[in-house]
Amino acid sequence: MSENNFTVERMIAMLEERDRISPINEECDKFNIKGGDIVIDYGCGSGGYTKKISELIGESGKVYAVDIYDLAIESVRKKISKYQLTNVETVLAKNITMIKDNVADKIIAIDMFHMVKETDIFLKELHRLVKKDGTLFISIHHMSSEDVQRKILDSKLWEIKGEIDYCLKCVPIIK
Repeated sequence: MSENNFTVERMIAMLEERDRISPINEECDKFNIKGGDIVIDYGCGSGGYTKKISELIGESGKVYAVDIYDLAIESVRKKISKYQLTNVETVLAKNITMIKDNVADKIIAIDMFHMVKETDIFLKELHRLVKKDGTLFISIHHMSSEDVQRKILDSKLWEIKGEIDYCLKCVPIIK
């Protein structure tokens, strides 16, 4: 096993432990997810949020669980099978273009933005994916709120509408 896989496996185990002890239900309340929504859980990790979002959107909605790591995608696939989550589709981040333009009502990017190297490209891709009246929720963990806000505003693609519990609520700028 490579060192990178070992690190990813440890990260998945930590996320699964967090999901067991953390109030995911309360966390998801701030996203105002409704039945029928199409949600992209970008940086889905072990799928803790993915599972809760799947429950909130119901059969008429869809969750795209996106991550850069194969092991994370495998972890989510296990949850899909275990909990029979018929409205969840996994997507490896390098294949993100398979998701149609302007499809997402909400994009949830929790605890991952600090790892993005090319933030302009990342924010442009999220802009492509979100509906004109959609919302991006991006957490400010591991970075200052000012740094995250600057990167988002510098993209000239997003307007920040507020901050809720270490999470910026952003809407797309339509040109």
